[in-house]
Amino acid sequence: MTHKIIKAQANGRNGQIDFDIDVTDNHIDDIKVTKSSETPAIFRQAFGKLKNNILKNQSFDVDAVSGASMMTQAMLDSGKKALADKGIKTKKVTQPEHKEVTIDTDVAVVGTGMAGLMAASRALSMGKKVVVLEKNGYIGGATTLNGSNVVGTGSKVSAKLFGAEAKKDSPARLVKDITRECRGTNYLMLSNILANNIGKAVDFITEFANLTYQKAETQTIEHSVDRQIEMPTQSSYEVVTKVAKAFQDKGGQLLLDARVEKLNKDKNGKLVSLVAEGKHQTIHVNFKSLVLAAGGWGAKDYQAHKTDVLYYGPMTSTGDYFDFAKNMNLVTRNLDWYKIYPHGLEVKPGIAKLTTYSTKEVTDLGAIFVNQDGKRIVNESAPYTHFRDAIGEQKGKVAYIVMDQKMWQSFYELMLKYGFTEDEIQGFFDLDGKKAPVLVKGDLETVAKKANINFKNLKETMDNYAEDVKVGRDPEFGRDSKFLHAYEGDTYYIIEQKQRFATTLGGYETTDKMQLLDMDINPIINFYAAGEIVGGANGHDSMPSMMNSWSYASGFVAGTSAADNCNCNN
Repeated sequence: MTHKIIKAQANGRNGQIDFDIDVTDNHIDDIKVTKSSETPAIFRQAFGKLKNNILKNQSFDVDAVSGASMMTQAMLDSGKKALADKGIKTKKVTQPEHKEVTIDTDVAVVGTGMAGLMAASRALSMGKKVVVLEKNGYIGGATTLNGSNVVGTGSKVSAKLFGAEAKKDSPARLVKDITRECRGTNYLMLSNILANNIGKAVDFITEFANLTYQKAETQTIEHSVDRQIEMPTQSSYEVVTKVAKAFQDKGGQLLLDARVEKLNKDKNGKLVSLVAEGKHQTIHVNFKSLVLAAGGWGAKDYQAHKTDVLYYGPMTSTGDYFDFAKNMNLVTRNLDWYKIYPHGLEVKPGIAKLTTYSTKEVTDLGAIFVNQDGKRIVNESAPYTHFRDAIGEQKGKVAYIVMDQKMWQSFYELMLKYGFTEDEIQGFFDLDGKKAPVLVKGDLETVAKKANINFKNLKETMDNYAEDVKVGRDPEFGRDSKFLHAYEGDTYYIIEQKQRFATTLGGYETTDKMQLLDMDINPIINFYAAGEIVGGANGHDSMPSMMNSWSYASGFVAGTSAADNCNCNN
């Protein structure tokens, strides 16, 4: 027996993927990834599925994973070539015949982000037969790119975690915060649905999927009271995988690689079924209620160049429902609204990764934001909207965080925790400021020169800030003295920051039961929606934690309404 480790490389969405193929004679024993810059939550699922198929079939001649087809097909092609170059023969895989499948259910749900999983779990808990369809070969949608943080307003979970502090919170207070932060652009009916149901949703899903929450490490300034909670791992991937497992363990059916292509009405014009396509099957689903929770359309607008803001969401957020639900004559609003964040690192042209957690940590430690002229641009401890607007006003819509060694270490540790790899970060430094993203290290003059920042002005800015720290007052921007901390040492780091978006904030209109409306503002029988696809609850700009919170609350209400509708639809 001859054992070999064969190395292969593939080009993923975010860069090079290195992997080893363990082979004994002509048998594939294992596949191990040694380097990847792909989005962890998506890559973990897609690669896991791909690996299982390869090992099961003893061949790289298997299907790519839907929703990650570019990356997984590249791995299949490079793995197949690497084995062939070493003279290793693998089995040929016979593709199964395409089949037709029919499913009868009470509630059908489209989408496996948290809104869809919440709706499905809620309907299942009410005794309904539920099937969830997901076009990708993995679950989670845009939820997997978020942290797990939500607000716990009105929940038993928050009462236990925050004690007396929780009594300061209320649905009315949450709605007031939402309205203030989005400057009154929210739709109060939807904001009230969110605020009045988020506590119920948190308590429900905690028990349903045996989840554990803690106080969120970061209680952001946009919220007027501490109310943000999160999983101990802070991972949204953990949330969706645990909820999906609980849903299936309790009898729910979850179908991957099932892209909805058509919605069907009966002879009376009532929505009654759908058709979904997979690689090897066409699925017909007959239902009493349908919940549409298929996410947003950020990737569609990014690819169509409708905005110059960097995109950091999944490339599968393509708004397919604008096509397959066209016959339902749905009314929409504010389709040009995006949730724009200020904390983005441009890892590829037009594509960003988030640095929100890193940035919040180091601004609490005293780091400052400057522009290319070397001047401060904002109160670094202000709400995120202040950063967003300040960056948007700068030349090239770019700003820079200036850090010392201690600040950088905290920034770096959180980058690794939220989607970056050591090799990836080192690769950015190797660019030496010559192209985006700019990450440079050295004495102040060196980093200013590499980042193309006016050194004279930067030096003056740093000296003035040092004086502000000494006296404990920021006359320029009014930053709270508790965030004024002196820089230590002579080594500086400068990291660029650009605006980024993933979430779309407009969408379809619904009733207070999350029932979709047509162009004449009439409720559509049997048709409900939840999550990002419904626009207006958070207005033109959402507070941190609030898009996750909307997915929880809207999913809970939609699932309840869809289940109740089945009782009237026999």
